[in-house]
Amino acid sequence: MGEVIALIRVMPSDILDDKQMEELKNKVKEKIKEPARLARMDIRDIAFGLRALDVTVVVPDAEGGVDPIAEDISSIDGVESAEVVDVGRI
Repeated sequence: MGEVIALIRVMPSDILDDKQMEELKNKVKEKIKEPARLARMDIRDIAFGLRALDVTVVVPDAEGGVDPIAEDISSIDGVESAEVVDVGRI
């Protein structure tokens, strides 16, 4: 079986400074558990000081998709939403 790569956009519920964004990144890393793995994480400017976290994860096909990961991330305190915005196969 192959692997699925997905981009999850994490929107904080407020405008975060650099230190707070780093804390959010660490919390997101804790939510991504085996067999899924973190491929990359980028901070993306949205508008008016609001920034999002673009999280790219790789998940084996047999694991049933990336929605459970997005749901786990959205349960983090201070996260307004975690939405799967792109999915592909590698």
